[in-house]
Amino acid sequence: MKKGFSALILTALIITSTALHAQYYDIGQAPARTRWMKIDTGNFSIIYPDFLHGKARQTAVLFGTQTDAVASGMQTVPRKTPIILHPQSAIPNAFAIWAPRRIELYTIPPQDNYAQPWLHQLALHEYRHIVQLSKLDQGITRFFGYLFGQQAAAVSTGLFVPSWFIEGDAVATETALSNTGRGRVPSFNAPLRALLAEKGAYSYPKASLGSYRDFVPDIYTMGYHIIAASRTLYGQASWNEALNSVARKPWLIAPFNHGLKSFSGLNKKGIYRQSMAYLDSLWQGKQPSDEATRVKHTNSQSYTNYHSPQQLNDSTFISLKTSLHDIPRIIKIHSSGREEVLHTPGYIFDNRISCSNGLLVWSEYRPHVRWATVSYTDLVYLNTKTGEVSRKAFRKRLYAPALSPDGEKTAAAETDETGKYYITVIQSDTLNRFIVPENVFPSFPSWSEDMRRIAFIGTSESGKAMYMLDLDNGTISLLLPCAFAEISEPYFADKVILFTASVRAKSQICLLDISSGEASVVTSSAYGAFAPSYSHNRLTYLEYTAGGTRIANRPINQLTNQPYIPDTDHSWPLARTLSRQENFDGKPFGMPETDFTSKRYRKASHLFGIHSWAPLYIDIGGETARPGFAVMSQNLLSTMFITAGYDYNTAEDAGMFRASAAWKGWFPELRLTASHGLRASEYSGDNYQRKRFTWGETNLDLSISQALNLSRGSVNSGLFGEITHNYSQVRHLPGTPDRFMKGILSGMSYRFFGYSYQRQAYRDLAPDFGLNLDIRFRHSPFGEINAGNIFGIQSQLFLQGFAPNHSISVYGAFQLADPGDYRYANLISISRGYTTIPFGEKLISWKAAYRLPLFYPDFQVGGLLYIKRVRANAFYDFTEVRESPGGGHFNAAGLDLISDLHLFGLSTPVSAGIRSVYTFREATPVFGFLFSINFYEY
Repeated sequence: MKKGFSALILTALIITSTALHAQYYDIGQAPARTRWMKIDTGNFSIIYPDFLHGKARQTAVLFGTQTDAVASGMQTVPRKTPIILHPQSAIPNAFAIWAPRRIELYTIPPQDNYAQPWLHQLALHEYRHIVQLSKLDQGITRFFGYLFGQQAAAVSTGLFVPSWFIEGDAVATETALSNTGRGRVPSFNAPLRALLAEKGAYSYPKASLGSYRDFVPDIYTMGYHIIAASRTLYGQASWNEALNSVARKPWLIAPFNHGLKSFSGLNKKGIYRQSMAYLDSLWQGKQPSDEATRVKHTNSQSYTNYHSPQQLNDSTFISLKTSLHDIPRIIKIHSSGREEVLHTPGYIFDNRISCSNGLLVWSEYRPHVRWATVSYTDLVYLNTKTGEVSRKAFRKRLYAPALSPDGEKTAAAETDETGKYYITVIQSDTLNRFIVPENVFPSFPSWSEDMRRIAFIGTSESGKAMYMLDLDNGTISLLLPCAFAEISEPYFADKVILFTASVRAKSQICLLDISSGEASVVTSSAYGAFAPSYSHNRLTYLEYTAGGTRIANRPINQLTNQPYIPDTDHSWPLARTLSRQENFDGKPFGMPETDFTSKRYRKASHLFGIHSWAPLYIDIGGETARPGFAVMSQNLLSTMFITAGYDYNTAEDAGMFRASAAWKGWFPELRLTASHGLRASEYSGDNYQRKRFTWGETNLDLSISQALNLSRGSVNSGLFGEITHNYSQVRHLPGTPDRFMKGILSGMSYRFFGYSYQRQAYRDLAPDFGLNLDIRFRHSPFGEINAGNIFGIQSQLFLQGFAPNHSISVYGAFQLADPGDYRYANLISISRGYTTIPFGEKLISWKAAYRLPLFYPDFQVGGLLYIKRVRANAFYDFTEVRESPGGGHFNAAGLDLISDLHLFGLSTPVSAGIRSVYTFREATPVFGFLFSINFYEY
């Protein structure tokens, strides 16, 4: 009975700590020199760098004007919410975080932005997340909020609310309360449309939790279409009861299902199946495509996409290829289907490359060496004839680069950190910037054949339009008027411009005659066509299929008979229904003339932000939760983190008061940890009976550390250094054996860690090539207790295995110890299967392992278990102990069988398996269980 109860408590702690970890989110810090300002409104505090006042004012207006509309459908009023603006990141993103409650926005828009300014989108989408969590702050969950702080609603969300609902409902909101939104973007629904038509709907666990075997549309796409279809069938308030049930009746086994059944009679699996059937009938199943030549491709081992295809000659194309089983590659693909790898790039923005005159260019992500909220783009050039690669690092944010026809110049869309937009022309190392009209965001520039004009897409409050920049005089003219419809990717072809547009809710290639201003539809693809280019008098483009995007090629002789007319709401019945339910009147965002008072936001005055507490000791850094209590603080700039409380060790039946503080606001990070209390152990007394004893212990550790991100291209690399002073005082208590150590141990620890890893594919178990080096040294130059010193060096090498996604790893380590009155713990890893080995002055360890996936079952056991992958790890370990009694060789060989799975429908991945080890010294097999939680893929 006691073991069963302990197992129940352990399971609860695992699930709770899993949900909590996803909410204590640190996106990184801004440079220490940043001076922050603040605007206070009734519902928001806008915190921003002092050079970003214009964007901060827009944020205050946009969030303020949409507060009631975003919250009304859920019938809740959120508390005042801080919003932090980060204008120096090259990656567009945003986060709505509940503990501590805040919204963090990366203000630079994406190139594939839909027909609405970026901040407008974020005001709808991200604030809806705050509304969702506020909706859960009621009933029993509100009571738990008094006991646990802000984490109560976060835990309730992590345990009971599926992640597809969280994101799908936010996409539904951005669609319902605007003239656009992802619900009106063809590329958003195309993968699901093709999947349903060609393969049919997946099982609910596979659709909601993903797969290693097949491509599964993400939780944004899947979630939106479930929400939109069900709201069409059951009305606007249909999902309120589900959240009410979670908040008010969390003791039910499945409160979310209970709420769904109250209005539909179906649980979430039933709602999913019904929604997919409704969508399949709405989209009318499999559709025919127009006539075109489809470029052959090699038999792929998994879902594969081709991007930015461009024709080199009559039988050869260049494209960027991505897949589940391999990292992105720039390839040359022949008409026979044979593929030739030209280059392995890093992270390419928008998966977009440009080709001209034997040269390729793309925009590649480059992180700042220290500050996570700062990053840039590099322009990378590849000579397709010589294979030479060159990189231009301007420390700017340049996107969608396009080569001029002669390959001598590059045009790119640029956004600076103040929020100004440019079309920038690069020749050699010279940048010529043409400022774009205020509040018009440029994307996808394209050169005319005479290299005197550049066409681009501009996004504003009025929607999307196509513009032309005249390089001779710097003027910008309008080619296609603004509309709330998707257009993108213009491409010059003689006297016309090809572009991608939404036609009857599908992406199709269209053509604009510059002289007449007439536009027509060129393609009629089954699930959508996009990414046009023109060469050798032929049009090359991409088509969606259930197996990924494919390259198509065809001639263009004349304008088709079908004129291009921007899509209206009649093309989007789901979106139209959502807007009617929200009483959206179709009027675009207003920007009233509102003047806000701005004041300094002083970092020193905002170091503390207590947000949560718990009758558990939660160690976020160590990813554990134990009996006790804790209080947690994190300030809004994520520079100061504090946890304090009481930690009870069930194994020792003793506890300690603990506190930790981390300061991340400077270039070196500082960390202070302290603990004070009782420890316990046992010793052999008379008649060899085990006797328990306790002692008092006080610990104080101060460390200075820094991680540096040196990643470039397809290689992730970095350095980490740390110096720590360890202070420990051991006090004897009545019953503490005299021979047990006491006094003060004052030691120093030093660590250097470096790594360089090849980028990994989705299915990879380890990088195809990687190397790390870890060097540590500890000694005790001060204090009453002499612990001697210990030095350890270890390294691990990763190599590609004998088949895709297989991996070979080799580990080598050496340790040299000079113990004193007390001995430091080993710094290196020893052979598996041995609980202890003799202490020795010299320790040598070698390990070799072979990892491989066995199969991808996508197997479910009701709502309890969903297995995505089964993998194996065969290993051989060698450890030699020198200069020690009882030393020698401690070798082992073994096999791990591990399944990657999800428990109870939770989004957090879990790995569980069995280890079998044969220990050569003892000549016995050893078996054990393996279990781990991947907190970072919540």
